[in-house]
Amino acid sequence: MVSQRKLSRSLLVFLLIIAVFTIPCMADDTNSSVNGSTGETNASSNLTDAPYVPGEIIIKYKNSDSLSAMSVASTKLTSLGAEVTDDFSAEGLKGMQMIDVDDSLSVEKAIEELNKSSNVAYAEPNYIIQLSLPSEPELPGEESFGAESVSNAPNDPRFSEQWALSNTGQTSGTSGADIDAISAWSKTTGSDSIVVAVIDTGVDYTHPDLASNIWTNPGEIAGNGIDDDGNGYIDDVHGWDFINNDNDPMDDNGHGTHCAGVIGAVGNNGIGISGVNQKVKIMPLKFLRADGNGDVAASLNAIAYARRMGANVISCSWGGTAKSQAIEDAISATNRLFACAAGNSGINTDIIPQYPSCFTEAQIISVAASNAKDGIPSYSNYGPTSVDVAAPGDGILSTYPTALSSQYMSMKGTSMATPHVAGLAALLLSKNPGLTPAELKSLIMSNVDTVSAWSGKTVTGGRIDAGKALSSLAGSSVSTLPGQSKSPKDLDGDSVYEDLNGNGRLEFSDVSLFFQNMDWIKANEPVSAFDVSGNAKIDYSDLVKLFQAI
Repeated sequence: MVSQRKLSRSLLVFLLIIAVFTIPCMADDTNSSVNGSTGETNASSNLTDAPYVPGEIIIKYKNSDSLSAMSVASTKLTSLGAEVTDDFSAEGLKGMQMIDVDDSLSVEKAIEELNKSSNVAYAEPNYIIQLSLPSEPELPGEESFGAESVSNAPNDPRFSEQWALSNTGQTSGTSGADIDAISAWSKTTGSDSIVVAVIDTGVDYTHPDLASNIWTNPGEIAGNGIDDDGNGYIDDVHGWDFINNDNDPMDDNGHGTHCAGVIGAVGNNGIGISGVNQKVKIMPLKFLRADGNGDVAASLNAIAYARRMGANVISCSWGGTAKSQAIEDAISATNRLFACAAGNSGINTDIIPQYPSCFTEAQIISVAASNAKDGIPSYSNYGPTSVDVAAPGDGILSTYPTALSSQYMSMKGTSMATPHVAGLAALLLSKNPGLTPAELKSLIMSNVDTVSAWSGKTVTGGRIDAGKALSSLAGSSVSTLPGQSKSPKDLDGDSVYEDLNGNGRLEFSDVSLFFQNMDWIKANEPVSAFDVSGNAKIDYSDLVKLFQAI
């Protein structure tokens, strides 16, 4: 944990500022635009316009060995009394540290001087991260809504209230405007071997509808006061609290538990609700306090822990307009799918970016919120190029910490949409654990339900569909085209069936068949199986690519 890795002041006291290095600086516009993740500050503003933890600076050295990089500093480094309080190199972020500076030196001045050094890649404040929700949680009634009986539904008594999983119009919504969970569950209900890290306010790991789906560290012996697995965290049996630096990631806010329930409330157990995964392992990683506030340093350690301890998917229902290069570096260093909330300001994030959802790393999938009518709630952010998909996020019933008044709450926001995507990724991995983050993202984006309200509002123009995604993954769902005797073939192993007549070669007749049957393919086949152009839809660009390939 951070406190265990804090370095002795007597050994590592340095002056972090003024003419720290004698080598002349080279201006770096990228570094000078780094901001935090609060949801209130424009990313083009000064580094320290966003709220930050007083006296704390995160530094990334160009030399991957942080201590070696610091050793070249001027002998004046001892004069102002700065302290290295965390070395993120221990968590796989080589050359990154956090430093405390005393009151004699401002954070602004420290960052200004550090960013002049030829040895420093960038320096930024330890920004405060704040949850931003469109409204307070709402306690649902004790009685379920009057929903139509759903065939093959699980026996969870409040499943009928979960319009996001099966929408029968029970909330005055549109029947079918859901993720088609029941169809997906006919192929898999999830797996205990897939781990989803929920980086949030913690999780009520004792909740009766979550407890059996909570991750347990197999290398740790509970309560013995020993770091049994040698990962730097003592008794981290069910994850870690990175904001309070202890081994109890219990949720004292409610947000994290709600997100966890969307992903993996135990399904078909006769209790409460069902998650997108009826079986899964939720890794609780707390970096936000009861008031919803945390900081970048805590998020860096949480991301690194998720990677180190084997999480398969990472769910991030937080962010804002301010930008932290350190968070982007942590995501870049983690080869896992990150489901990230697009934000709740009702804005176009192509114009006003949100982070981390607008970082360009391939493993990030940005999520907007849809409502029960497949519309866009007024609070949901959107972006034709910056937001990938929509998912149900309006009036979502899920688990809530028992200690906070009720075991179930209804909440809304892109925070609620994001775990639907993380949950779908986990479902796909339960069928094929070898899927890469890029493959997961492609499967999810290529198999949305296109919706008119989302046309031109997201990359895909649609809302996720778990049934379609699982059918696409199965690979056996491509059918013989009308008038043909053989099923299409994938000639080059890229999961696209370019040989439409199934004769074992690509020729002009395949282009003709595609043209003649485009509407039929759209209506009957997984998009990804015939998306030759890779734009996540069936259109004339596929014909062009098919023709060019001959």
